[in-house]
Amino acid sequence: MRRLLVKFAIVTGGSSGIGAACADALAAEGAAVLTTARRFPGGPARVPGLGEIVAARLDVTDEAEVCARFAELPDLDIVVCSAGVGSFGPVINASAADLRAMLDVHVVGTMLCAREALRRMQPRRKGHIVAIGSHAAHRAFTDCGGYTAAKAGQLGLVKVLAEEARPYDVRVTALLPGATDTPIWDDRPGFDRAKMMRPADVASFLIAILARPGIAVEEVTVMPPAGAL
Repeated sequence: MRRLLVKFAIVTGGSSGIGAACADALAAEGAAVLTTARRFPGGPARVPGLGEIVAARLDVTDEAEVCARFAELPDLDIVVCSAGVGSFGPVINASAADLRAMLDVHVVGTMLCAREALRRMQPRRKGHIVAIGSHAAHRAFTDCGGYTAAKAGQLGLVKVLAEEARPYDVRVTALLPGATDTPIWDDRPGFDRAKMMRPADVASFLIAILARPGIAVEEVTVMPPAGAL
């Protein structure tokens, strides 16, 4: 049984990692999925059919581009904010430019996409917005100052959004994965990626949340069995 038939979803950061896995999982459950990323082709997006994925360009930090892309869409049921960037190293060596880039994607990008989603969902009194965060929002790791700041800011934003969306029956979830084997680790040697979760593991948990309209999961952390790596 496909649990998300007749649902329309948009996924940001859908070109790789957790975002790509979420798009695949949503389509497998019957949703029509527009998957977006900066590296995808530009131009007007074709509306996907049920169980289909269509790719389109979206820079979540560009307010005009976000507004235009969301304006193309039919009724919107699910938004998964999975776009992310990361720069890692000691705070003593950090640059303001790297920090601003992470804040732009994780905080500003989530705000813009969630705002446009809520504007579409509020009159219909239904919908679900999910932000893919990180357990780093709650736990300090060396070499992660800017990334942690961005993820903690994203989490604070999503908590407020959940309060503002609740009167309109729109659910909001902050899904905070622990270590997941995605390209963000490619330039960070010394970690045992075999112990990490797979993107598909996180995506399957996302589906379990989306497919239960009778409950609101507002913040949840999922970790690999080995814990923090």
